[in-house]
Amino acid sequence: MKSTLRKIIGTVMAIIMLATFAGVSAVAQETSKDDENFAQAQASLIPSSNSGARSIVGVWNVQITRLNCVTGAVIGTAPAILTYTLGGTMSDAGVQVAPSLRGPGHGVWSFESAGHYTSAFQFFRFNADGTLAGRQVVRSVIDMGDDGDTLSNTATAQILDVSGNVIGTNCSTATAARFQ
Repeated sequence: MKSTLRKIIGTVMAIIMLATFAGVSAVAQETSKDDENFAQAQASLIPSSNSGARSIVGVWNVQITRLNCVTGAVIGTAPAILTYTLGGTMSDAGVQVAPSLRGPGHGVWSFESAGHYTSAFQFFRFNADGTLAGRQVVRSVIDMGDDGDTLSNTATAQILDVSGNVIGTNCSTATAARFQ
């Protein structure tokens, strides 16, 4: 009996010690690319001695230029803030629309190759009376500058109604500088 009790107490103590001292790891989002590409993106956070290359991870001050998708004519410009986080998620805060008409943007980004990324984010749109108008989904192709502190992108946005039907398309380009 004493031997069995000792084994049970020993097992319970081992479990308690394991739970107490083991590192806990949580992943916010699985990557959609293979592990090698994700590892390359993480490794690029460390500046290289010969190129200074850095990852997209960080906060960026962005200047967006909205374009007519057919003619390419400039419609207007506005600032935004984009935040790319380790693990492949991102957030957006834009000022082209009043905060009462637009929710915060949330999305994902992917490492494609050295200095090249893609991203997609979405936000809710609201009518002036506060009712839901739908969503907007923005997809971008991003090129990092050689200095690692600037980037440019080309984006297309689909405007969706509350049923998910595409009711419009926006096009834009942007330049950005890393917030430091």
